Amino acid sequence: MTLLGLTKPSKDTSMNRKYWLDLFTGKTWEEFLKSGGTVSGFRERRKNTAKKIHPGDYLICYLTGLSRFIGILEVLSDCYIDSESRIWEDDVFPIRFKVKVVDKLTAKTAVPIHTLKDRLSFFKESKPGKGWSGLFGYRVSFMKPGFIDAIAESCEPYEA
Repeated sequence: MTLLGLTKPSKDTSMNRKYWLDLFTGKTWEEFLKSGGTVSGFRERRKNTAKKIHPGDYLICYLTGLSRFIGILEVLSDCYIDSESRIWEDDVFPIRFKVKVVDKLTAKTAVPIHTLKDRLSFFKESKPGKGWSGLFGYRVSFMKPGFIDAIAESCEPYEA
């Protein structure tokens, strides 16, 4: 079994589909699901990055604080701006995408990032004192194919 049903991309789909990190707190993940799980959003300063995300791309959902992968969203639209509709209580996240949930886990079964430390180069390349968490400093960032391959080849839903 693989993380959330994510399998290593075939050459046919990996040529077009890109994978992006989408950060959530426990609260924003619950708010996302409660609103129907059809819209994901980012801060205004991420607009240039968001313009690189297109329908068919996947957003790999990561819970900060717990440091776990919890879901996969498929992007259904190009980004658009919506500052009026409130999905999240503490922030607007106006740069938005229509999405559908491809797969999701619970906070308890979500995959801890540390279970991948022997498979991911950024663990090995991180400098003392800096750590690997800098990779997840932005709510949206591109994920290299090797990262996805490591997740797909080595993870199962985690049981604490």
